[in-house]
Amino acid sequence: MKILKWIDDNLEIYLVNFLLANIAVWVFIQVVLRYIFSYSLPWSEELVRWCFVWLIWVGISYGFKVQKHVAIDFLVNKMPQKVRLIINLIINLIILWCMIKLAILGTEQILNPIIAKQNSIVLYWPFTDTHVTMLWLYASLPVGAFLSSIRVLQNIYADIKTALVIFK
Repeated sequence: MKILKWIDDNLEIYLVNFLLANIAVWVFIQVVLRYIFSYSLPWSEELVRWCFVWLIWVGISYGFKVQKHVAIDFLVNKMPQKVRLIINLIINLIILWCMIKLAILGTEQILNPIIAKQNSIVLYWPFTDTHVTMLWLYASLPVGAFLSSIRVLQNIYADIKTALVIFK
């Protein structure tokens, strides 16, 4: 249980930090190589782009975890707490449906034979001569949507627990 608790508390933050550090390091290396040595790594731009896509999807999940997504809640904040709770629950259910749908569609997309045959032109697996498949890039959608679904479910659970206390 300690491992699951650690994963629940830290997964997104460690992934976001790792991806952001990769982006910063590889962009810095690329700039130094280009402007000082007049040389560039052919694969670093694509790696940074892939890290950025993964960062977005994992960051969405983290945003749901800490409940810090941008929201226009001016009217909702003027309403009584019971109404706010019901509106929050409805919004979270809609978001959950959208994330589950995105996860399903993203999974269907990566199972598409056309996408399954695509490879990166410049990215290779280390110590091999094989191209990295585009499935790793396209997998960011279903993985991010799945992580977001879990976080939204946790928010729904917290809202229901709060509602049970308030509506007694």
